[in-house]
Amino acid sequence: MRRILIQPQARVDLLEIWHYVAPNSITTANKVIEKLKEGIDGLAEMPGKGHRRVDVRSPRYRFWSVYSYMIAYYFDEETISIVRVVHGSRNFRRLFRR
Repeated sequence: MRRILIQPQARVDLLEIWHYVAPNSITTANKVIEKLKEGIDGLAEMPGKGHRRVDVRSPRYRFWSVYSYMIAYYFDEETISIVRVVHGSRNFRRLFRR
C-alpha cells in the first residue's frame, strides 16, 4: 500500500476547515476532519479514485470529494501526495494555475 504524504498546505487547509466549522459545533468540526482523514486513508487503498477536473490544467491531479470538500492529490508507485483539501465551490483554476 502506498504511503500518504500530506503536504503543508493541505495540513493548513484541514486546520482552516476545522476552525471554520468549530464555532457552530466542535463535535461537528471533529467529525468533518475525521471523515476527511478517512477519505484520505481510502486513497491509499485505491489510488486513482476520484476524477480529474476540466478547470485544472495539469492531468496529474485527481480529486475525491468528502461532504462538500475536495481532496486534491496525485500519486506514484510509492506515495499518495495530498496537496489541498478545499471546499468544492472554490476557484480551482486559480488554486492550481501553476
